[in-house]
Amino acid sequence: MEVIFELKKAPEWANEINDEIKSSFSSYFETTPLLGSDAWWDAINEDVINGKITHLGNIVEEGELVDIVSTQPLDEDFNGDGAHSTGQPEFSVIREDFWLNEAEKPKALVQIKSVTICPSGELDEHSIYIETEVIVN
Repeated sequence: MEVIFELKKAPEWANEINDEIKSSFSSYFETTPLLGSDAWWDAINEDVINGKITHLGNIVEEGELVDIVSTQPLDEDFNGDGAHSTGQPEFSVIREDFWLNEAEKPKALVQIKSVTICPSGELDEHSIYIETEVIVN
């Protein structure tokens, strides 16, 4: 297993987001620690997606060549072989930054940890999705 991205090791990432939240939702930090702080890391509940890389490379999207990595979630509750399995849709991200790591290969297993910040108090257009760690096996 190779950790290709670990946000906790890059503490400066949160400065701009904290400033943006302070300017738009000043009361958010009355009850929530600053993003990226030790208290914030202790308080968050990360979502975990386990999946398999199904595509790595270029596709044509809306007439433009785009370099992506596609992942099929492998959560047994949704993707198992049982009669009650519902299936999760495959999702893709543009290959940039850590997604360009050479450890990524088709059929490689991947674990993505993330958290969604809701400064308005609700999941809405102001919500911020943050990948916190990505591991490839």
